[in-house]
Amino acid sequence: MTQEELHHYHSLQEILSHGRLTALFQPIISLHNQQIFGYEALIRGPSDGPLHSPLTLFDTALKHDCLAELDLLCRETAIKRYGQLGLKEKLFINTTPVAILNSDYPHGLTLQYVEEAGLSAEQVIIELTEQYPIDDYELMRTATEHYRDMGFSIAIDDLGAGYSGLRTWSELKPDFVKLDRHFMQNIHEDRQKRQFVQSMIDIAQSIGCQVIGEGIEVRQEYITAQSLDMRFVQGYYFGRPNRNPQKELDNSLFAQRKETTIQRTGRPRANTLVSSLLTDLDPVRHNDTIEHISDRFQKALKLNALPVVDDNNRVVGIMWRDDFMTLYASRFGRELYGRKPIKDFMDKNPIVVETELPLKKLSYQITSQEAHHQHSAFVITEQGRYRGVGSLMDLLRQITDMQITMARHANPLSGLPGNVPLSEHTREIIEQNRDVTVCYFDLDNFKPYNDIYGYGKGDKVISLTAKTLTEHVDQEIDFVGHVGGDDFIILFESKDWRQRCQKILEAFEALYPQLYNLRHLQQAGINAVDRHGNETFYSLLSLSIGAVRILDFPNIQAEIDLTEYASKAKSMAKRIAGNSLYQLEATEKNMINQKPKIRLVTEK
Repeated sequence: MTQEELHHYHSLQEILSHGRLTALFQPIISLHNQQIFGYEALIRGPSDGPLHSPLTLFDTALKHDCLAELDLLCRETAIKRYGQLGLKEKLFINTTPVAILNSDYPHGLTLQYVEEAGLSAEQVIIELTEQYPIDDYELMRTATEHYRDMGFSIAIDDLGAGYSGLRTWSELKPDFVKLDRHFMQNIHEDRQKRQFVQSMIDIAQSIGCQVIGEGIEVRQEYITAQSLDMRFVQGYYFGRPNRNPQKELDNSLFAQRKETTIQRTGRPRANTLVSSLLTDLDPVRHNDTIEHISDRFQKALKLNALPVVDDNNRVVGIMWRDDFMTLYASRFGRELYGRKPIKDFMDKNPIVVETELPLKKLSYQITSQEAHHQHSAFVITEQGRYRGVGSLMDLLRQITDMQITMARHANPLSGLPGNVPLSEHTREIIEQNRDVTVCYFDLDNFKPYNDIYGYGKGDKVISLTAKTLTEHVDQEIDFVGHVGGDDFIILFESKDWRQRCQKILEAFEALYPQLYNLRHLQQAGINAVDRHGNETFYSLLSLSIGAVRILDFPNIQAEIDLTEYASKAKSMAKRIAGNSLYQLEATEKNMINQKPKIRLVTEK
């Protein structure tokens, strides 16, 4: 042991013997209500000693097998001080899984400390740091469930910086995940970071978990976090760690206007489906012997798994390389198991997904999946038959690319996909001869409204229209795009598209009280100057919808053909006063289905 190591050891013993630790508290902010949601307890060693830094302190404790004892002292110090401060917000307490899993760790004392400090278990979040790797996930799940049973919540700290963040998230199913500060630093200048963070937020929301962005230091980072609909943040911009932390926030810290978020809606393109991740890999049969599997793994050293199928080419399991080597390399493993079939040893519950599954759904499935030996690969099928395999890294890369593409071509006002992704979707639909009805939406009397109420209210009309459209489509199969200005398009694959359009028109009419003053509502319109300089009365804003079912027109072979028909349908709809839907048909005679304030018209 060097002199420095000996000095560190004696300092550690003094800290443990006399409790010479200081607890600091940094606020965690709720962006939804712009208030302090809780505080993270941060521990410091004596300021006049070599172990003031928590990193050096914990590394020294690990080296001398005192980690559990130090971890417990940190908890006691933080909880006691928090009780003295009389704070009612949530308290986040850091702990390392290595300490919890220590066989000598005294369980039950945390609840005792909490009760002695006048706090409740529901007020405390146990925050797991991944400074050291987790080896026993089963034991870790048992430990965290023990805390949950007592009323504590669970958080994972520094997601993305530890040893196995995604797997820990999947295995432990925490209530909170804290994104490492690397992803928040300069996020306003890094599009890839924004898309990665957005993906993590989407996954978290789907499984009932909350994301906390750490390391917010400048206003632009905070505004970007807010625009991504991140619920909680933490960092020097809002407050530094302090023994006597602030209890109120300066309102000037918060943005006055929330940034537009990107609307994500519509049927995925081919490169956003599981089929885009497909890698060919010959499977093994369920009756193949262990010796045969050994040959396959030895011939492909980078192969980490082998799918197992039955005689009908249906997936029945997967054999992971690590599990196989543990079995086969054991003493007498080859002699004992060599001639036995793989079906007796395989993982019978692999992740199996169809080629047409959207990638986002796959990511949800992986993060909410029950424990598996690995999550680095999954099996891909088509109509129940084996097709190949996919990897987790390819999935994350593809999701990030999707988000980048969406952000690059989104309309800045509505957040909806613009002309580029709209054209791509349209071409794909025509090429695949899918049964889609194209609805072209146009706002009537929008210019005079802008002239009277100003561009601020005009922008509000566009935003509310976009929101109304996205709320009434099937997010899985329909696509909403913003052509520009006051023109929108929905590519409907929903069979009930007429009913959806009617609900859109009704919802749009319900917006009038937000858009007009009482006088204009009473007279059902406004007076404004037309393009010739004459004062003219204009009715209230309305939506005209021109609809074209692509399969009704065999001569639609390209996007330009469809545009011609859709424009004609929209023009016919605009001839009808008020909110209206006009379907252009090639085979039926004119039909008019009148409903109050909503007109459905078709033309031969």
